[in-house]
Amino acid sequence: MKNLPLPAAASILAAAALLVGCQNASPHAAEPESDTDSATPHGYVEGAEEASEPQLRLSVSDSESGAVQILDLLSEETVLEMPATADTTLAGADARYLYLADQEAGTVTPVDTGVWTVDHGDHKHYYRAEPTALDAVTGADPAHVVSAGTGVALFFDGEGRAKLLDRGGLGDGNVEQLGTIRPGPHHGVAVPYEDHLISTVPGESSEDLPSSLAVYDEKGKAAPVDEDCAEIHGAGVTREGPAFVCAEGLMTFDDDLSAKLVPYPDEADGSRAWSVEVGRDLAAAPLDDHGIGLFDAKSGEWTYADTGAEVVAASVAGDDSAVVALDADGTAYAIDPETGETETKEDLVDVPKTESEGRGSGPDVVVDRERAYVSDPSSGTVLELDQADGLRQARSFDVGGTPAALAVTGR
Repeated sequence: MKNLPLPAAASILAAAALLVGCQNASPHAAEPESDTDSATPHGYVEGAEEASEPQLRLSVSDSESGAVQILDLLSEETVLEMPATADTTLAGADARYLYLADQEAGTVTPVDTGVWTVDHGDHKHYYRAEPTALDAVTGADPAHVVSAGTGVALFFDGEGRAKLLDRGGLGDGNVEQLGTIRPGPHHGVAVPYEDHLISTVPGESSEDLPSSLAVYDEKGKAAPVDEDCAEIHGAGVTREGPAFVCAEGLMTFDDDLSAKLVPYPDEADGSRAWSVEVGRDLAAAPLDDHGIGLFDAKSGEWTYADTGAEVVAASVAGDDSAVVALDADGTAYAIDPETGETETKEDLVDVPKTESEGRGSGPDVVVDRERAYVSDPSSGTVLELDQADGLRQARSFDVGGTPAALAVTGR
């Protein structure tokens, strides 16, 4: 099938950062500034209530039922419960939206969590509205989702196609597809960046992880990336540009779309990452043996944080102020984002032994500027921790079931 061009109107801003592993994403994209006119108060948004402080909500995905709960962190009330199937996963999230992928049905459903911040530079507006599930996007074998700036790229492995959504239109309830590219069937990932999509392309077999990339322009024309990046799995976007997770390091791109492979830190000693969590300029790459690499995208330098076991989940605060990781023994680590030193560690949860890859069946971690959240599938709870106070447990949410993937929205 012929690839459809990306319309010129699909201008993709490269501002914000977004993660993507196989399941989760940590989100810090600022909402685009809303139009105003003289007849409405400054900052007015139709249908939304303005607040004096950030309106934060915690989304919790159940690993067995696929259902998602959205909790208001101020009122502690559940504001939305979404039934799903066991084939549904929280494939991605950003500062406002969730992206739920159903493998069996072949759909990705954007969910507006109903909380967001509009940044005017010298001041901000905070909004709250009812959460809403939007129209699903269909495609075979949905997998990685990357939201960055005003675009969201959904990759459908089975048909080897990446579909680009207009993130700005989601706020009006419109799921508008701006374009699509079709590199070919494989387990792929695409990143929207600067009027382009950077996507993996399949190797000799669709069963193999991809080891090369191509840059697609606004007309859908592909230019191959010369640098090799073996066994790509996962990507994220800092303010400095996209980063793809490879067997030997991160493949980074600058404003000129020039690619560079940055090897993992020496301490990795042969270990590799399978996902990357991003904040503003900081990217955290959990290594599959032990420890976590912290990559400063501005300096291009790594810092290594040692842990006693494999890191199964990690998250970076949107302003790079905090890093929290959880290892396979259930120990949580509050890590200094600049030095990589462990500030505090606490034994928190039981981590089930599973052969599943990626993040979705086990506990997860998500970090906001002031609090961290850890899901505990064995007890059906989500712990709220103060990372600046020795991982002190501030609250506990009894959500029931087997809580796994998490997202915090509204900042």
